[in-house]
Amino acid sequence: MGICSVFTMFLLHTGGLHDYGKGERVHFTPESVRGPPKKEGTAYGFGVFLLLLGQRHATGKERECIFLLFSQIRNLRRTIMKRSIIVMTAALAAACSEAPKTEVVIGTYGEHLYTYSFNHQTLEFTETANAKAWNASYALAEEGCIFAVSEVGSESGAYSFVHQKDQGIELTAEHRQTGADPCFVMIYEDPDTGKYMMTADYSGGSVSVFPIENGRIGKRVEQICFEGSGPVSARQEASHIHQLKEVPGAQGYILASDLGADVIRLLKAGKCEGTAANPGALKLEHIKDIPCPAGSGPRHMEFSADGKRLYCIAELSGEVLVYGAGSDGEPSFTLVQRIQADEVNAGGSADIHIHPSGKWIYTSHRLDNDGISIFKINEDGTLEKCGYARTGRHPRNFMITPDGELLLVACRDDRLIQIFTIEKDGTLTLTPSKLVFESDMPSSITAVL
Repeated sequence: MGICSVFTMFLLHTGGLHDYGKGERVHFTPESVRGPPKKEGTAYGFGVFLLLLGQRHATGKERECIFLLFSQIRNLRRTIMKRSIIVMTAALAAACSEAPKTEVVIGTYGEHLYTYSFNHQTLEFTETANAKAWNASYALAEEGCIFAVSEVGSESGAYSFVHQKDQGIELTAEHRQTGADPCFVMIYEDPDTGKYMMTADYSGGSVSVFPIENGRIGKRVEQICFEGSGPVSARQEASHIHQLKEVPGAQGYILASDLGADVIRLLKAGKCEGTAANPGALKLEHIKDIPCPAGSGPRHMEFSADGKRLYCIAELSGEVLVYGAGSDGEPSFTLVQRIQADEVNAGGSADIHIHPSGKWIYTSHRLDNDGISIFKINEDGTLEKCGYARTGRHPRNFMITPDGELLLVACRDDRLIQIFTIEKDGTLTLTPSKLVFESDMPSSITAVL
């Protein structure tokens, strides 16, 4: 009686019910409660009044009206609940069907490269395609094309593929000769001469350039080679180019990190005179070197969103090098901070990425105490270490999902991709979900653009 009494008081106050789904007021009378509710008629106050007094004071006819009123209320509640369940179920189904997904391309030390669809909600990977590509240690995809390097010493080269979702990967260009052991790919678009694929050739100490036309890379049109060494004789006996990065807001300027020589090379891309075989081809000019601390071994780089800070992970010293970026006619860089990232000085620091929010920086570390270092980015662009998360063995490359909620890391020696949740304070929590490979060793994971 308590719930029903409250409900009837609500009816008395409002003067009736609303037809669910139509927004129209519905009134009940003793004469009409047997049939469908009627929009016209008088208030049902008499029956409700008797309901509040108690059935023992009501006549038989009045009790019938009360019973029928309860029946109508009960039926209305059931209708509302059923429709609510339907609405909620539909909403849940829609939410599941619209779960955010990221398409990724995974490079490996092995026989294949892969594309997967990663579901952010279920944390599941669904393979969409794979292709034969020996030691495709780094790959990226954009506009339905995949570009990759083949890291096999003197037999190294570059690949291009057409990638159609759920329809496989088709090789579009044969193995193209690069410098020895290319380990990174960058796509560069020149306003005058078109689009190019550039590779960082580790053992070759060089940068190679290939024109792109209709998703196919052509023969190499440019290669610039470097010399140099550093104090760590076992690792710095010669120049080792490891990554390429465009300088934001400075068309044509490109950075090349040289792990072997402890410098970051500043290059300028421009149009050359060309030849009959390669008319209007791109050329690279070495402008100057940005010095890094001796024995640091600069490896991978990231720019802040405003382009005012350059962050470089040094493989050998395990530091993050923070540079202030400016321009004096050409880009200039000044070292403003060195902060330790590798907690055990293993000499295997690898990758670096900035969170989409611009609040945190993450770096990966191998060879011992494998894991991810976490840094808070201060207002002035300097860093403050705030955490460390252990990973599987040999976390080489990793990526952050575009929504900034998850971090996916390629653990080469464990043959798996691990998934971390990025917490509100930037720290990482390992999930039980993972992608395991049978034989291929994942070395890179990047989002399909």
